[in-house]
Amino acid sequence: MRRLPVYVLLDCSESMIGNGLRGMRTGISSMLKALRQNPHALETAWISFITFDSRAELKSPLQSLDEVQPPRLLVRPGTSLGSALLLLSERILQEVKRTQPGTLTKGDFRPIVILITDGQPTDDWRSALREMNSTVKIANLYAVGCGDDIDFAGLREMTDVVLNLQQTDEQGWAKLFVWISETVSTASRGVADGDERELMLAKLPDSVEKIEDEDIPSYSGEYGRARQLFLTALCGENKQPYLMRYRWEPDYRVYIPAASHIMDAETCDFSTRGGTGLPAVNSHEVDGCPPCAHCGNPSAGSCGNCGTVFCGSSRQKDGSSICPGCGAILRPGGSGEFKIKASEG
Repeated sequence: MRRLPVYVLLDCSESMIGNGLRGMRTGISSMLKALRQNPHALETAWISFITFDSRAELKSPLQSLDEVQPPRLLVRPGTSLGSALLLLSERILQEVKRTQPGTLTKGDFRPIVILITDGQPTDDWRSALREMNSTVKIANLYAVGCGDDIDFAGLREMTDVVLNLQQTDEQGWAKLFVWISETVSTASRGVADGDERELMLAKLPDSVEKIEDEDIPSYSGEYGRARQLFLTALCGENKQPYLMRYRWEPDYRVYIPAASHIMDAETCDFSTRGGTGLPAVNSHEVDGCPPCAHCGNPSAGSCGNCGTVFCGSSRQKDGSSICPGCGAILRPGGSGEFKIKASEG
């Protein structure tokens, strides 16, 4: 039986924390369950999962639906799309069987590649795309952008089929993965019947729109500047980490608070706790802070001793604070700009 390889590339940058991560987890499980109930997909579809954040990682090699399991997803800093494209081309060269000249046995069908991303790439993805196109020919690549920070023009450089997930709550994510499973099912039924024509997409749900050239939104931000910013912080009360999310406000030229999210072993793998190793942002570019995701304290500070950002719940009666990172006693005061460790998702 000729296989239909399906590669799913998942953006696991820190901007996916919250609804994005929950939606992908439940959506993948539902997708695999639906495909296993389709006899054509069960016979022909083979699935592989690749994640990318500060690096690209193969979560599962190309496996049959009987074998493949939902990958464990954790958010990390960065959006290394270029690394993901290089890893994808490497896996296709290794795993996809090609028709050999002079033989009657045909190789696998052309792979389906589904890329899901919600932010700006943080590496040189264009060079990776050129290298990938020079080594492998991917006929069916679909790019799905989700969120407010998507460079749709960049995605159009990769493929003619660019989709916009407009509804990014858990229900919207569920609809997206239903569409993915229906598209794979349609493709598997077609190849099982000997139809190797251009893959037909399943009908898009109302939460997803196809982006045409004339519909590509103009880039509203400043080139070279991330439209999102993330600060890792510690709760001053329980010393547990959380992530502060900011968005760029061009009218005032500052990052303003958007939300905060609890970071734990089930959702995050931040070896950069406290900001170590993350790029820095000037304090004058950050205006305010979201409430602590643990205790709800609306204020935050930064330790001049170790660089830890922490919420204001550790403030003492005399006005001093205790850094939950290093234990230093800090007193209010100081002036001028300083650097805060940050990340871009």
